[in-house]
Amino acid sequence: MSTFFSQNLRFLRSKMSEKTSQEKLAEILQIKKPTLGSYESGRAEPKYADLILLANFFEVEVDELLKEDLSKRIPGLSNKPKLRILATTVNEDNEENIEMVPVKALAGYTTSYDDLEFIKELPTFHVPFLTKDRKYRVFPIKGDSMLPLQSGSLVFAEYVEDWKDIKDGTICIVVTREDGVVLKKVINHLQEKNVLILKSTNKLYDPYPILGTEIQEIWKFAGYFYNEFPETNE
Repeated sequence: MSTFFSQNLRFLRSKMSEKTSQEKLAEILQIKKPTLGSYESGRAEPKYADLILLANFFEVEVDELLKEDLSKRIPGLSNKPKLRILATTVNEDNEENIEMVPVKALAGYTTSYDDLEFIKELPTFHVPFLTKDRKYRVFPIKGDSMLPLQSGSLVFAEYVEDWKDIKDGTICIVVTREDGVVLKKVINHLQEKNVLILKSTNKLYDPYPILGTEIQEIWKFAGYFYNEFPETNE
């Protein structure tokens, strides 16, 4: 068996998130933690079924997992697992809930966005005019960087699985390790440079880049709610 398999497995798990322990990954994959531990330490060769499972999960080829040092790839999206695990909840009819992230939960969301127990604690509701076959979440917006959208607005956003397909100028909720949850217009250079440029609609704020490896989730703007009538000049 390849000498790269165990180190690739450790590397790929390390790129998922800071909270993804061996135990958590084993739970997600539905394999025993000692088995995963033996794979990562090189004490056991993977069963064929587990090898296929791991390759599919991280969206790499089996040959790459076995024969290539994935940590030495040119920095880019290929250095990050493409398959993202979305923690989500459903109602009694097995329909997707729309979870709302309250202001007080925003800080916790950046570290627990993939923790099902955390997501289960968020308030949920349904909106009949949103498409049922897509996943939505609601985020509160603070500050004036996206004027005329007012601080305190609630933004409805659609989950984006494939980031590289996001079109330039799309307004998105971007969940990042360092900057938290931000609403910005994005310019997409992920495919060629592993970078998103985040732009505010308020020209007082300068655009800034963020590496793909710092991004945890992206949600596409779908609408908003604000409980006051917009101000006018009259």
